[in-house]
Amino acid sequence: MSEFKSGFAVILGRPNAGKSTLLNTLLKQKVSIISNVPQTTRYVIRGVLNLNQAQIVFVDTPGIHLFKGKLFSNLNELTFKSLKDIELVLYLVDVSRPPFKEEELIMNNLVKKKIPVIMALNKIDISKKYIGNYIEMWKEKTKGKLLPLKYFIPISALRGDNLDKLLDLMVELLPQGLPYYDKENITDFPLSYRVADIIREEICLFLKEEIPHNTAVLVEEINEEENIVKILANILVSKSSQKKIIIGQKGSVIKKIGTSARKDLELLFSKKVFLELWVKVEKDWQNKPRVLKELGYLNP
Repeated sequence: MSEFKSGFAVILGRPNAGKSTLLNTLLKQKVSIISNVPQTTRYVIRGVLNLNQAQIVFVDTPGIHLFKGKLFSNLNELTFKSLKDIELVLYLVDVSRPPFKEEELIMNNLVKKKIPVIMALNKIDISKKYIGNYIEMWKEKTKGKLLPLKYFIPISALRGDNLDKLLDLMVELLPQGLPYYDKENITDFPLSYRVADIIREEICLFLKEEIPHNTAVLVEEINEEENIVKILANILVSKSSQKKIIIGQKGSVIKKIGTSARKDLELLFSKKVFLELWVKVEKDWQNKPRVLKELGYLNP
């Protein structure tokens, strides 16, 4: 009988590379929110995958970006900090678009470390046009040497192409060890943050790109009763004009956000949910340490 393997694997990449889609597909459960809006993921989210002879603890991270401001610099710092005390890096790139400057930042960090890396060449269901560009870029960074890169593998996180092979390669690189989590645990992501992310996902869905970047969700109360969960949450915005957009004419937009979010929340809690949403103006909240800490976006 082969020895059991376990370890932490960080999923790294620029915004919209498909990190959250990959995590949700592998876990067969929605743990991380998905949106076409860049920088949707703002937390480091752990998802636990139990296999026959291995346990992989995936760490989904905010996308590496070049946006300005304290919030976004904090998210970059949080992402690179997640590389500490892990066994493997799953570096996800979107081969349907060319490499950009964020890739330079990521590769420069990875080549300095001794952590094994798998580069997953994602979105082959859309296009394979830029696969060679990413491979050549890595080789240039390492002067033709692949270390610490162990494998390149083309995948489709959305369609599931080559994901079994990807898992085989990951298990191969993991050390022998006992499971870190019980089989019942899918994630250690705090419940209030999961609720906040579900609401923010709907904001990304219903509103224009610039509005989600300027919003955050702060869950004030979660009261779970026998047959119903009562949730009170504040949607934070930077300006009064943004508040008006989120509320909409006669409350039409916030009603849509609440109705749609409630459906996902009822799946999460497996019971009826009463969701109360308020929109509050907190000027320049992205640069206020107090607010960022309360939201869980500030590094400890």
